[in-house]
Amino acid sequence: MSEIGQKFFVSGLCLHCGMAVKELSDFLQFNHESEKGWNAKDQVLQSHIDSILKKCPEHDHSMIVEGYGWELHTNQFKYPNIHRESTVLTIFSFLEKQLNDLCDILSDFIDSDLRFKDLSGQGIERAILYLRKVINFNFSTSNREIAYIRGFNQVRNHIVHNGGELPESQTHNVNKFIKSNDNVRGNPGGSLIISDKFIPELIEVLSSFFKNLDSEVQRFIQNHPENAPNK
Repeated sequence: MSEIGQKFFVSGLCLHCGMAVKELSDFLQFNHESEKGWNAKDQVLQSHIDSILKKCPEHDHSMIVEGYGWELHTNQFKYPNIHRESTVLTIFSFLEKQLNDLCDILSDFIDSDLRFKDLSGQGIERAILYLRKVINFNFSTSNREIAYIRGFNQVRNHIVHNGGELPESQTHNVNKFIKSNDNVRGNPGGSLIISDKFIPELIEVLSSFFKNLDSEVQRFIQNHPENAPNK
């Protein structure tokens, strides 16, 4: 292996995107186990309520069910939504760090002192800008994923800054994203609700994005001047 090849390997560049995909699969498994736990807890409670209802007159059923109303609400809505919102924030933080770390690694292999933190903007948008404009990555195969990530960013922002409350304007980007997505819902001015299918969908999109990104990383390595035949 050439010296530059060793640098690519030691820096983690060769495996960076592949490891990100692996980490996302771990998030998927964690989410699956968590959702399964809430479903199991709800089923136990439902069975308990059903056993009580069978022993009681029908005219008492509504009162009995109302007595378990809060527990049903927490099992079916409150706790799962807390989990889903927390998972959204964790995955967003992971995505942002992976992109920032990739920019940092790549900056050591280009003939420029410009770092991604030198660019205007912040977060994911700044990292993508750096990869596109400075590293010359081609994102033409990732337009769908990047559009989704921007919508995901909006969802994250309204969880962090507004406690999940949506803006009144129907034309706001987050409301447009919700309208276009079957797995998040909420009316303008109302509360954001994340379905159990959103996290798997999100992970699938991000995995596709990192696989496309890995193609650009490998192209960068292969086309690096130090890898030219006369070196």
